Amino acid sequence: MINIKIILLIPLVLLIIFFLPRLRNKTFYRLSLIGVSAVGIVFVLFPGLTDQLAHLVGVGRGADLVTYIFIVFFFMAGIILYSKIRKLEADQTELIRKITLQRAEKLNQP
Repeated sequence: MINIKIILLIPLVLLIIFFLPRLRNKTFYRLSLIGVSAVGIVFVLFPGLTDQLAHLVGVGRGADLVTYIFIVFFFMAGIILYSKIRKLEADQTELIRKITLQRAEKLNQP
């Protein structure tokens, strides 16, 4: 029987191995990736720690605390991604307008 800790640690380690090189010049994202992975590894290796933290902040179980944290994390990630998509759409619209105006000027020239 495979230990659940191994099953949970493998994706966390693979996350660091595969995505850290892709974030070469993005220090904030690299540190965030390392931090989230490190916290995940610590929680997997020491599950009693999540229970202690949960009782400290007034949550019944450690699993509930981790669930609540990730709900907030994914909500924030969704807002950040939404704002980036909106910025990309605005940049794309501006670029298309400039290209259209340039082409219109070329067509109007004798």
